[in-house]
Amino acid sequence: MTIRRLIGLTATVLAAAAVAVLGFAGPARAHGAVVLTLHGDGRGSVWLTVVWQDGHPVTEPVGMTMLATSDTGQRVGPVALRRNGDALTYTGTLSPGAWTVVADMGTPAIGRCQGLLHVAPGGASPAPDEITCAPPPPAAPPAPAPAPPPSLTWVWYLAGFAVAAAIGIGIFFRKRR
Repeated sequence: MTIRRLIGLTATVLAAAAVAVLGFAGPARAHGAVVLTLHGDGRGSVWLTVVWQDGHPVTEPVGMTMLATSDTGQRVGPVALRRNGDALTYTGTLSPGAWTVVADMGTPAIGRCQGLLHVAPGGASPAPDEITCAPPPPAAPPAPAPAPPPSLTWVWYLAGFAVAAAIGIGIFFRKRR
């Protein structure tokens, strides 16, 4: 194998390793966690908006479900929410009353928002609701592990090198005679 081929092969392996390690980082890591905001118009419509923690909009496809439970025990869902512009909407409407709404997001990041939405009866004027659910604070880093005992592996490497050097010197002087 020539030196030129060996250098080319080494460069290819290093490039492949760099792509494998650096090239497949997901876009979610660049933005941090997600911030979900639950909205209700007071007439039964429910939608959520999603932004990254750094304020950028989430433009990737979003997988999110919603479960709503009224104060009278009526349940809606779990139902998938559909993207409508910048919002993820529930295609139906909630009936009048107080509703506990839980939205869970699975992609492109994990997120959860829970809040109480009020739907006004037919003739009453509705009051919109907006609940922002920020991501939980990052967990504290684990305590550092105790230092491992010192390794004596270097002694074996040194002994192996000494044996190889002695054999090489012996062969060199034997050929000279």
